This record gives sequence, C-alpha cells and structure tokens, in this order.
Amino acid sequence: MKHLTLLLIFTLSIFTNALTAQSVGERYNNFVNEAELSIADGNYKEALAKYNQAYTETGIEFAIDLYNVAVCANKEKNKDQFFLFAERLADKGVGTKLFERKVFEDYSGSRAFLKIKQKAEKVRQKNFKANRQYLSDLDEFRKKDSVYNKLRLTKYRESWVLPDTLEVLFRNNTINLFNYIKKNGYYSEKKLGVAITLDNGLDDFKLPSDVFLHYLEMGKDKSLKNEIKEMYISGMKRGEIKPCFLTHYIEMGNRVFNDIGNYAFKIFECEIYRLREIPRLDKINKNREMYLQGSLYDYEKKLVFAYCCNNDFEFHYSIISSPVSKEDYFYTASDIVGKVKDCSMK
Repeated sequence: MKHLTLLLIFTLSIFTNALTAQSVGERYNNFVNEAELSIADGNYKEALAKYNQAYTETGIEFAIDLYNVAVCANKEKNKDQFFLFAERLADKGVGTKLFERKVFEDYSGSRAFLKIKQKAEKVRQKNFKANRQYLSDLDEFRKKDSVYNKLRLTKYRESWVLPDTLEVLFRNNTINLFNYIKKNGYYSEKKLGVAITLDNGLDDFKLPSDVFLHYLEMGKDKSLKNEIKEMYISGMKRGEIKPCFLTHYIEMGNRVFNDIGNYAFKIFECEIYRLREIPRLDKINKNREMYLQGSLYDYEKKLVFAYCCNNDFEFHYSIISSPVSKEDYFYTASDIVGKVKDCSMK
C-alpha cells in the first residue's frame, strides 16, 4: 500500500509538472519581456543580462532582439558584448543598412565592424537566393488573395454575402497556403535566414500573412480558422514567431482568439489614452498570458516607450487606429499615459 501511494504521488507530480511546464517560446518571451521593461527604465546592464539568459537557456534568437541587445551593449560601452551580438545579428541576414544607423556610428571606422557589415550583406544575399523559389511560391498565394480582397472592397462592397464562387476561391487559396506551409515549413526567420522581425528584412517579396488575417476576419470555415489560430499559437510556443507581431491578428481575428484588451489604448490629439476601467481585467491578462502577450501593465509601459520616447531601440508595439466617438465620455473615462513624440507614427 505504501509503495502504491508513493507511485501515485510520483505520477501526480509528473502530471502536474507537465501541465505547468513552460514551453521554450514562453521561457524566451518571459526573459525578453523583462529585458524590454529594463530598457524602458534605462537599465541597459540589466537588459543585457536578461537577453543573455534568454539566448543561453532557450537557444532562440530573433533579429529584433539581437539588435536591441547590441544597442544595449553599445550604450553600456561594452565592446566585447557589442561585437558578440553584432556578429550574431549579421548571421540573421539583416544586410548592411541596419549597421549604418546613427546608433552604431562610433564603430564606423573599425575594421572588425566593417567585416561584420560585409558578412551581414553576404548572408542576406545567400539566404535570399536559397529561398527564392519558396518565397516566390508564397507570393503567389498572396497575389491571389489580393485579387479576391479587391473584389470584396469594390464590386461587392455593398453585398452582405459574397458570391459562392468568390467565397470558394477565397477559402481554397487559404487552404492551399496552409497546406503548403505544413509541407514546406512556416516562413520563420530561422527557415528563411532573413531578418523578418526588422523593417529591412524583405525587400523583393511580401510574406503572405494577410491571407491568414483576411480569413480570420471574414472566412466562414470555423475549422480552418481554428487551424490557423493553432498554427500561430504553436509557432509562438516553439519560439518561431514573435508574439508582438501577432497582436493585430489577435485583435482583428473576428473572435477566433480571446479578448486581449488592446482596445483600452487609443491615440487622440497626439496623446496616448488608457481606459480607466477595463472590464474583466483578470480574464484579459490570463488571455494575454495564453498568447504570450505580457500583462496590460507591461504592454502600456512598452507602448509609451515606443511612441513617446526618442530612442534607438526597435519596439514593435502599436495601437490599432480607431476613431473616438462621444468625446465627452472618452475624456471622462480615460487617462493620459503619454504624449506622442511624432504624431505621424499613429
């Protein structure tokens, strides 16, 4: 009986650990979240430590994070760390232009830095060439979707229901793209070897993310929509997809995803407002945790840093533009949390 009890306790312990164990993507994202909050506080040394933990303990690296940690090392005047992360950033296929930003001008005369720039461009061109057919195939799905979407927005703009033929073409194109990715792999940075999480990643091709977004917004096949959702969640947990780049998909996915509360933030007359009372805040934060989005408090801090501070970092957190109605109510129900530095950013 004693042995049976111990066996049951041991089995229960394994089961509980399995339920609570974090995926590699979750662990990476937690470290990066802490690093970005440290950057927002101006604590670059602490951010460096958190980024190092992220890379060491998970083996995951995204170009945008390598860029931010290189900037941290530069601001700390830690040349060894700067060259270490600049070298790894070059391996991500970022190209030369990234290293010509003003934040790196102190290294412009360095022979070692010149070699890193040359390597960055060489890697980028090599990986583009290796993936040209794959990217070309993906672009065909995007082009077809653009044609269907244009018809929706022009010829059938006033229609409540799309013609069956257009609906079938829309669905089949999405399914074909989904199956192509299942067979050939998701277009992650790791697969492409090109820095798609930075603005200068892809010049010649456009990735087909809008195909999936359009289907999440307007598609009728619930099973397909759930498969797309699962693809994104699994990709985040494997560390292939940056959670912040899915924010708009989650927000605009026509209730395929749970509510993450980003509607609480608006930009109005060059200021960021936050809704004072957020319904079901605990539930929203649990949803955000499920999608690796960080708490609303952390999100606010990053939004303010991205929009309101002159900085050299890449913080791709944004507010989906939406009109303000009933201005009197809006003013009484919201608090100003930051003044936007550049109103064109909205």
